[in-house]
Amino acid sequence: MRLETNLPGFSVETIEQVEQQVGSRFPDGLRDAWGHGNKFELGDWFFYPIKDERFFNKTWDDVIRANELKQEELPEGFVTLATNGSGDELGFLKDDRETIYVWWHELDELQVAALSFEAFVEVKQAESDVLETFCERVDENGLVFGLSAEQDDGWAYAPSHVEKDTDVLLFFSSRELALACRAEEWADYHVIELPVELFLERWLPNMSDDELLCGLDWSRELVGLEYDPETILEYFE
Repeated sequence: MRLETNLPGFSVETIEQVEQQVGSRFPDGLRDAWGHGNKFELGDWFFYPIKDERFFNKTWDDVIRANELKQEELPEGFVTLATNGSGDELGFLKDDRETIYVWWHELDELQVAALSFEAFVEVKQAESDVLETFCERVDENGLVFGLSAEQDDGWAYAPSHVEKDTDVLLFFSSRELALACRAEEWADYHVIELPVELFLERWLPNMSDDELLCGLDWSRELVGLEYDPETILEYFE
C-alpha cells in the first residue's frame, strides 16, 4: 500500500525499534506504508512520522514523542498515530492493533473509525476523490443541484449511515446525478439549482451550526460518502 509522501521510508529493523519504544507492534498496513515513505496525511489526519535525523525539522514531532507527551491524557492502552490539529487523535489499542479508533478529546471517548488501517486508507482516499470531483464540477458550472418536494423550498435529506440521529442533506454536481435519485418516494421531487456562492457562504456555514452532514453525489440507492460542511469549505478555500 502506497501513500503520498516526500520523505523516504525505513527498514523493518528501524520500524521494530520504534515499536519497542512505543510498546506495541503497529498495524500491518502502517508498517507497510512506513516501509515506502514517511510523514503522510489522509483527509484531516496528519500522521506522526518516524524521526529521521536527515530531515530533523520535518520529523521532530515523531510518533514516539507524541505518545510520550500525551500518555496521561489518552485512554489506557491507546497508541496515537495521527492528529487532526484540533486535539483529537487517531490510533489503536494495544490489545486490538488492527481496529482504528478516533479519540474525541472533548468527550474523552473512543469511536471505531475502521476495522483495519487498510480500510481506513481506502475510505479516506475515496472521500478525497469524490470531494475533488464534486468541487471541480461545481466550480466549473457555478451551480450545486439538489432535490426538493417543493418547487422552491426545502431540500432532500436522508439519515446518516455514520452519525446517530444526524441528517445528511444531499447535493449533486450535475443535474443528471440529481435526476438519477428522483425515484420511489422522491419520484415527484423537483430539481433545485443553488448558486455555488450561496452554497459556500450561507448553506455550508448554517449546516455546520446545525450539525448536519453533506452527502455528495449519492447513488439512487442513497449510498454515498458523508462530509462535514467545514471539510468542503476548506477544500474550496
